[in-house]
Amino acid sequence: MRPLWRLAAAWVIGAVAVLPLLAAAMDDDAYREAVAQLDARADKALAHCKRLATGSAAQRRCTAQAQTQHEVDAAQLQARRHPSGNNRFKALAAQVNRRYALAVEDCKTGHAGNDKDSKSAQQECLRGAKQQRAAGIQEAHQQAASEVSIFTPPKSEAERQREADLDTAIRKCDSLLGDANVQCVRGLSPEARLRAISRGSGVPPAK
Repeated sequence: MRPLWRLAAAWVIGAVAVLPLLAAAMDDDAYREAVAQLDARADKALAHCKRLATGSAAQRRCTAQAQTQHEVDAAQLQARRHPSGNNRFKALAAQVNRRYALAVEDCKTGHAGNDKDSKSAQQECLRGAKQQRAAGIQEAHQQAASEVSIFTPPKSEAERQREADLDTAIRKCDSLLGDANVQCVRGLSPEARLRAISRGSGVPPAK
């Protein structure tokens, strides 16, 4: 297996192939159906992870795969729902972050010993993963910027106000703790939940 620090090019290739910027916008019914499918797929994947040995490397990697795939899918859906350079970047960045999260798990599993050599190797592996992530994020910025088209329609005043309302609802949930936060998140609209995920707010799949 090639060392992680030599796989930067593969990360970039994977990141820039997420989805076309100018994909046809989704109508409301298709969007709601897509949201439900994403949540159901994430719940199913996480349920499978819970059946693995608690705290094991396999369970950690399984959970990371399920959670980050949901984040990638959500970002892609947002980019289809509201095509823009910013949403395109978020979709690309989500893919980069997924590869990084899995690389971190691989570093921890592949160099799990407590001896000095194992710890040193793990730190070197993690540094390589961080370098790859930084390179991937930079490439995502460049890729998204290069794909911004004059044919992408500007946002209307109604669209800007709707996004502001969504952000207000997300910030309200972020300010709460414990059960209050959980109940607030459950009350968010599907669009608000996916917007929060694409922004990295850590909103979990619906339960």
